[in-house]
Amino acid sequence: MNLPKIFDSVSKSKKSNSIDEIFKLNAELSKYNLVLGVEDIKDIINAKNSTLKSQGRIELNLDIIEFIIRKIGKSPYVNQDNLVETINDMYAIFHYVKNCTSDFLPDKQVLEALMFFYGNVYNGSMELVMGKGTEKIINNFRHGKKLTCREEEE
Repeated sequence: MNLPKIFDSVSKSKKSNSIDEIFKLNAELSKYNLVLGVEDIKDIINAKNSTLKSQGRIELNLDIIEFIIRKIGKSPYVNQDNLVETINDMYAIFHYVKNCTSDFLPDKQVLEALMFFYGNVYNGSMELVMGKGTEKIINNFRHGKKLTCREEEE
């Protein structure tokens, strides 16, 4: 029994299924004149795997990435040129926040807070979300405030 070949085969099959699942989201994205090509999807999957490895995390499904794609696709700050980069950045930020909060927060709550800061506070600036936004979310968590609270600390 050649385990490396078996695992490689399973990995390729899973990647193919992931491509198919993400590709189906093009039906929703097309409403906003956006599309993810096969190479874009491969880039997203590779970035996802890299993020998981660097953050020391595992995921058993595509729920997070699908949520991000759906939400980002609706944003007026996203266009075809920055779609993949924005998805990848948001995914990395999500896992950073999850690690900083020791997984005490539900995924959806973190995602909604990130999308709030991205769309309502920083007007589509991923740099600000990565810096001030994540800092604000983490500090709000530590001080027992609503994650989207924008009040300054005393």
